[in-house]
Amino acid sequence: MELRTKTALTGYLSRTPQLKRLPDGLGLFIGQLGQKQYRDEADGSLTLLGTNYIKLVLLGENAEEAFADFVEGDDVVAIGGFKTRSYEHRAQKVEEREFQAVKLLFDTTRARYQVERKPRRRMEVAREQLPISAAVESRAAQPASAQALGR
Repeated sequence: MELRTKTALTGYLSRTPQLKRLPDGLGLFIGQLGQKQYRDEADGSLTLLGTNYIKLVLLGENAEEAFADFVEGDDVVAIGGFKTRSYEHRAQKVEEREFQAVKLLFDTTRARYQVERKPRRRMEVAREQLPISAAVESRAAQPASAQALGR
């Protein structure tokens, strides 16, 4: 069996994220991830060499959630992979490398900060539709052998 792996990129959102709609109605999150580059010095200090900037995109529902949750300056971890996109701009062929994330998370290894979120609309709708007596837990049926072993 082959392992499925993704790349995790850490950095900060260096520009205000944008949410656009594709022609098919799919959400498109567009941001820029900044990564500061340092050099270790002999005395143990670090020297800032500069910052690398990477175009960051998310698609669909994840794009809409990320746009609602993140703002410029947030430290993040983006999980996904690099893609090269080709298009024409002003009669010039352009190739652009971007990081297409499947998930965007807060980087909890950085300075502590508190995240306050408003309840999401779909969660409110789900709560309204559930009857009060609805079961909270559901389990998959277990084979008879597992039940005999007490699992």
